[in-house]
Amino acid sequence: MFRRARALQHPVTITLDGADVPAERGEPLAVALIASGRVTLARSPKLHRPRAPTCLRGGCDGCLARVDGVPNVMTCLRPAAGGERIEVQNVVGSRQADLLQVTDWFFPQGIDHHHLMAGVPGLSGVMQSIARKLAGLGQLPSAALPPERAARLDVDAAVIGAGPAGVAAASVLSARGLRVALVDDGLAPGGSLAGAPRRAAELLARYPLDGVRVLRRHVAAGVYLGELLVAGDAGATVIRAPAKVFATGAHDGVAAFPNNDLPGVFSARAFCRLLACGVEPTGPVALAGEGLWADELASALGDRIAVRIPLAALAAVNGISRVKSVAVRDAPFAPDSPTSDVRVVAVAVDAPAAPAFEVAAQAGARVEIDPRAGYAVQVDARGKAGDGLWAIGECTGASLDLAGIERAATTLADDVLAARGAPA
Repeated sequence: MFRRARALQHPVTITLDGADVPAERGEPLAVALIASGRVTLARSPKLHRPRAPTCLRGGCDGCLARVDGVPNVMTCLRPAAGGERIEVQNVVGSRQADLLQVTDWFFPQGIDHHHLMAGVPGLSGVMQSIARKLAGLGQLPSAALPPERAARLDVDAAVIGAGPAGVAAASVLSARGLRVALVDDGLAPGGSLAGAPRRAAELLARYPLDGVRVLRRHVAAGVYLGELLVAGDAGATVIRAPAKVFATGAHDGVAAFPNNDLPGVFSARAFCRLLACGVEPTGPVALAGEGLWADELASALGDRIAVRIPLAALAAVNGISRVKSVAVRDAPFAPDSPTSDVRVVAVAVDAPAAPAFEVAAQAGARVEIDPRAGYAVQVDARGKAGDGLWAIGECTGASLDLAGIERAATTLADDVLAARGAPA
């Protein structure tokens, strides 16, 4: 399905279930595995359907694996250093042939094990026990993880999310003389622009994050008693910041069609990330939807796009363990319209994104339903979302507009300084 488009510059070796896999030092483990043709990396917890990465940003379960004895590692957020031992978890058999997938064959429409044989003396308890043993997300770590000391960090402003909006906001705030911490779970600042390296380089050239304390590969767990708790590989950090700026972006949109979870179905943004890492498809690709990332992908792949269609025209994806073809409606908005099959090796979907509002809401920010995008953080004209809280970018329901983000970052910084009683 995929292959390397260029030679490795800093090669290292990782293993998947004991087999050696070449990787580029620093690239996500999931990208290295996809580049070697190993797209199916996980199994769904209950029905054991094949799963593969779809977002490459830690928002799906398709890349979860056991790494160096630790279960449930997001391999899309773990950089390759060399020597990592990756094992597929929650399978009986192998990565490609999980014997427990027979559950899916017997119950193709799903199974509610809570009511299966419920009330049948003797059998009800047995079924519950079997279901608990079959389901899950891997065994416990091979060894107990050592306790880590929590650290404290005092700053004037904490920015959560290092995508375009977070980078711009953190850089402007720092340039205004504030002590700023920038927290992000990704491998490098830039967020979704990892799929557009030229745009990312231009952004960081304009907003170089001078003086900003950048905490990469740190997850913002929540705000408790006014303090931000973040977790990283080395333990937890408690950040005390009078101003908290949420720039958490948006989750890749998911379109509803049969087999939308089949290995080989990616968001258009994630597909662009693969291309940026030098990984390309081995055959034709179907592109469904409209937007910035669909346009980026179409420009990058050119005539390797076998068919570009509206989301409504994508009737289904065909295949058993991976994408084989797509069924395209002749009349996109007529559900009963005849379809035609187009053979492809992968599908890229650019669906409306869903604002990542969760952490901001937990902190007390105003959140309301947005008819266009779902729940979104509500802000005023200055970017304020609550007492000591601000938000910017896609988490507010705004589109990915780089020029608009830059204007909003300046306005937001002015308001943060005004709230501190400092001149803008």
